[in-house]
Amino acid sequence: MVENNQYRQWQEQLAHVKFPRWKELPALGLYIDQVVTIVNEQLSGVGVEPLTKSMVNNYVKKKIIQAPVKKKYAVNQLVDLLVIGFFKSSFSIEEIRRGIAQATLQSYPQQAYDRFVTILDQKLAGKKVAVENADAQTVELTSLAIDAVLAHLKAIHLVREMRCQQAPQTVAKKK
Repeated sequence: MVENNQYRQWQEQLAHVKFPRWKELPALGLYIDQVVTIVNEQLSGVGVEPLTKSMVNNYVKKKIIQAPVKKKYAVNQLVDLLVIGFFKSSFSIEEIRRGIAQATLQSYPQQAYDRFVTILDQKLAGKKVAVENADAQTVELTSLAIDAVLAHLKAIHLVREMRCQQAPQTVAKKK
């Protein structure tokens, strides 16, 4: 079997990725360029495709996230974009919005987001998920959704590395 060095390096890098907690995010209003930069810095650490300004504008137009006030985005919109950006490769926007709504039924958005970050950090570090004072079903939903994204990303990275290491085998035709 061929060594998967780049894949292993990427997995090791994941263990060191830490998404910011709510209070670590900028509290002042941010313009769209700043929002996209912050979101994409976080997403790139995991290997998720970046968001574009057009995507953010579409999310606002479709009322997926709240509209900015005087062209400035607040922490809650930044958090929504971080969560949407993380999950968009594996789930539809409608599924993500329903998941966010479900996660915030039992707790405030700040608590729900920080719980998501706690679970994500533990998953990326390869640790067992342990979250205090949280609804078990919400923790399981969040864990399973994160697992789906990480499995998707791992498969993409592994296929990419395998493709670089060897040419695909052609299947011999039967006569």
